Amino acid sequence: MSSSRSENGMLILDVDMITFTAIGAVLLILGTWIVRRYEILWKYSIPGPVIGGFGFSLLMWGAYELGLFEFQYDNTLYDLFMYVFFVTIGLSTGVSILKKGGKLLLIYMLVCWFLAILQNGISVGAAWLTGINPLSALMAGQASMQGGHGMAASLAPLIESFGESNALTIGMAASTYGLIAGSLIGGPVGNWLITRKNLKIQTDTDDLNALASEIEEKKTAITWQNVLIEGSLIFVILSIGLPTAQWITNVTGFSIPGHIFSLFLGIIFRSINERTSWVPMTDTAMDMISNVSLNMFLVMAMMKLKLWELYDLALPLAVILVLQTLATMGVAVFILYRLLGKNYDAAVMSAGFIGHGLGATPNGLVVMNAICTKYGVFSRKAFIIIPVAGTVLTDIVGVPIFVFLANLLGN
Repeated sequence: MSSSRSENGMLILDVDMITFTAIGAVLLILGTWIVRRYEILWKYSIPGPVIGGFGFSLLMWGAYELGLFEFQYDNTLYDLFMYVFFVTIGLSTGVSILKKGGKLLLIYMLVCWFLAILQNGISVGAAWLTGINPLSALMAGQASMQGGHGMAASLAPLIESFGESNALTIGMAASTYGLIAGSLIGGPVGNWLITRKNLKIQTDTDDLNALASEIEEKKTAITWQNVLIEGSLIFVILSIGLPTAQWITNVTGFSIPGHIFSLFLGIIFRSINERTSWVPMTDTAMDMISNVSLNMFLVMAMMKLKLWELYDLALPLAVILVLQTLATMGVAVFILYRLLGKNYDAAVMSAGFIGHGLGATPNGLVVMNAICTKYGVFSRKAFIIIPVAGTVLTDIVGVPIFVFLANLLGN
């Protein structure tokens, strides 16, 4: 581990890629253990990598404040985990899911896309009101709200490329708020809809049987052959997507991150492969690769946080997050609930929408589970639609919007 001195005399310790990854893996295991150990963390779906990585960043904050040292990381494997995660999102999204999801999935997806536009608009608009850089504020929009920690950390480098070094810290702070707020607010809103509207506690699933069957059929046992084939496919897509995105950026001047371009290559390949079956693919193996890459990438992102960069942004960030909360609640109650049919299923999905729209898909599931447990009726529609839409489909529009706005504001 080499070292140097910053301009202000701070000791800078250079952490190589293997050591960075090793520390991250240990923190991931520790964070996962802590979440399982303490019920309140499990209850609000706080991810293990967030706990492990955030605890480490708190220690680094203390070291910085005491003038002891600061870490500088080799991002080689950090970037690789991020790239792999994005390609798995694309390879998990096929046309057949959209076709078999029916009207309800389409409605939910369209409202999610509307919310993505709204959340980005709120963050940029509030930036001008509070006097902070709109590029920094953009990290408190759709990227960290609907996107969560993983998406915020993935999109932060784009904002940083325009000179905003605090992008990652803002995104992680906003995402953490969203996890907690979505979990706390979604349930009460869903319960209010049910009691205020005197809804009948009943549900039906007939129109989603095709989608449920497809999801179940693709859950097969994981073998090393599955992992090898799909892992190889991921690297082939990256080998095409990364240089192509760089070429487009150089030719057009429009900054397109390589992992974002590779995501859409994954979607195209998945849609073609559903018809041709060129490559044998299983959702189980793809989910495993996705989860490993996401968790490693996320814990390493949390380790890199420079919490001292939030000193001057605390109040503007709080204003933006309050506005995001109110807007998400409003969309859930006044738009989504009505479009989904104004019934028990609609109320459950609207509650889950708040959990997902502010935090992440697991938060939406926790909120819906609490409501269904209270009323004793399981809404199968909700537990099919929200994971499908929240995990992959919302990013199809949300990510390009973010990239467009970042280029518009940064150039």
